[in-house]
Order: sequence, then structure tokens, then C-alpha cells
Amino acid sequence: MTVLNALKGIGGEYEVQRVIGAFGSIVFIIAAPALVASGLVQTSLEAFCLAYPAGIATCIGATAGSIALKDRNVATSKVIHDTGAVPAPPPLGPQVQPGDVNK
Repeated sequence: MTVLNALKGIGGEYEVQRVIGAFGSIVFIIAAPALVASGLVQTSLEAFCLAYPAGIATCIGATAGSIALKDRNVATSKVIHDTGAVPAPPPLGPQVQPGDVNK
């Protein structure tokens, strides 16, 4: 899989969330060390080393979360459009009845 294919959705076209998330993550990865190195942002090395990975994780997590939310909402709207019924949440799993316990 190439990098550009990772920006495409299931339909084969580029998705806005993936493109903006990738661009924002790349800008953060480049800009944060550049701003600290140039002296425009004053911070200690320890603070930078603690905050930088958390910032990258936040960028990636926000991108993944927005893509997952959009995919879930698109799937729900397709079900509503095709069937006219709002999909119900899945059951929590098999329910154990009082008499079903193996001894």
C-alpha cells in the first residue's frame, strides 16, 4: 500500500478527513521541533520530550476518531435510506438465565 492509497476511502476517492489529518500531522511533526529549535517557542528539553509524543498521538487519534465517526454515520444513513428503519444497537451478548448454569 502506498502513502497516497492510505488517503483513499473504501470508494476509492480521497477523503477529506484523511487528507486534512495527514496534512495536520505532518505540519505538527515538522513545525514543533522547528519552532523550538529556532527559539520562537521557549521550553525545556524535558517538557518538549514529554509533550511532543503526546501531540503526535493526539493528531493521529483525532484523525482516526473523525474517520471512524464519519464511517459509522455513513453506514447508519445507508441503512436508514435502504430500509427506512433506524438500526438498533447490537445486544450486549448472550444472557445467562438462572437455570442455565452448568454445575
